[in-house]
Amino acid sequence: MLQKVMCGYTTPISKFKSNPNAAIAEAGGDAIAVSSHNEIQFYAVPAELYEDMVEFVEFSQRGTSDVKNIPAKFTGEGLDMDKVASEMASKIKNGDGGDYEEWS
Repeated sequence: MLQKVMCGYTTPISKFKSNPNAAIAEAGGDAIAVSSHNEIQFYAVPAELYEDMVEFVEFSQRGTSDVKNIPAKFTGEGLDMDKVASEMASKIKNGDGGDYEEWS
């Protein structure tokens, strides 16, 4: 089965299990796709990136003021960020599955 990798770094689960901190450090703060038998099993996200993602989703749910500082990972040319954030928050809140690239 062909899978899309949603981040720039991948590692086999055996390497990740042996030293998860080294794998995260090697990715330089980005998420890591962890694979087993050539299939992505999960994504490992550093604490700082996870906190940024949660802040972004919480802001999108409030929608009461402008974001003063959006992490660079959540900006993009031609993206309607209010729409993207609303869709992300709705899917997360409702527990809907799906491919995350559909939000961009």
